[in-house]
Amino acid sequence: MTAQRKKRIAAIRKPCFPGRNLGRILPMLLLFGAIALPSCGAVQTSQANFEGEMEESAVPPAAAPMPTSQGMTEVTMDMAQADTTVAQATPQLIKKASLTIEVEAIADNIDAVSQIVKQKQGDVLSFQDNKPRSPNVTRHLVSMQLRVPQQQLESTINALAELGTVLNRSLTAEDVSTQLIDNDARLKNLRKSEEMVLKIMERSGSVGDVLNAARELSSIREQIERIEAMQKNLRSQVAYSTISLTLESPVSPSEIPQTPLGEQLQDTWGNATTAVGSFAVGLLKIGLYLLAFSPFLLLAVGAVLAYKKLHKSSSENSPPNGVDNSASVN
Repeated sequence: MTAQRKKRIAAIRKPCFPGRNLGRILPMLLLFGAIALPSCGAVQTSQANFEGEMEESAVPPAAAPMPTSQGMTEVTMDMAQADTTVAQATPQLIKKASLTIEVEAIADNIDAVSQIVKQKQGDVLSFQDNKPRSPNVTRHLVSMQLRVPQQQLESTINALAELGTVLNRSLTAEDVSTQLIDNDARLKNLRKSEEMVLKIMERSGSVGDVLNAARELSSIREQIERIEAMQKNLRSQVAYSTISLTLESPVSPSEIPQTPLGEQLQDTWGNATTAVGSFAVGLLKIGLYLLAFSPFLLLAVGAVLAYKKLHKSSSENSPPNGVDNSASVN
């Protein structure tokens, strides 16, 4: 027994037991201490083991690692790239429409067309007014070329159709998706070639090599500029659609301007003088042709006259048929 344990036992025994019973109780205390201390240690050990097992059982099993912020960013970028790919796969169409409308008043409807195009954020590219000039023409025609954003094409056509009676309507679409993709690929390759040629020019070499590289670089840049202009034109046609609009209005004979009598006589005199001049010019042309072919004509006339003269002389020299027959009989 250690000294510390003895002190502990003496401290416990002092206040509780009288000195006369110390010799009898001491062995019992020693026996009780020997039994109690190991059992206490065992209980503490078992309690510690149990708590350790509880802590281990409380630990959740290994799970899949939670995605970090970087991983979430990469997933978001992948999704954005996928959306971009889907957007690029959308057909790139060049749409053109044609519309013929019969209206009552041309002037009023021209203003209405301008207002519709302005509301749709479009433009009037061309305008042509064909008014009747003679009684044979009984319709007033106005041709207009319109350009509107492609997403506003259908609504613009519907708004224009409400101006009157639609006589003709057509819509055509051309898919230029493949052409745009091919041009983008060509541009990418040409820019890589341009970078390579620039690196070659930076290196020290002969003057001939530098000049050849400069010519190649000029050719590459010319191709790049041409393809970029083509791409810009195609994308502009995809973004904006064109509408060929024709407005028709019947015209009464009273609305056709009548030509004054003086102008009619003047036109008739002008036509007559023109005809006389044309006839005179024709005669002069015929005279020039005859003059140019006169040697051949003279030869032909001389040949005809010589033939006739020879035929006449031969007929005069030959005896008549009756005289020849009588001579043979005698």
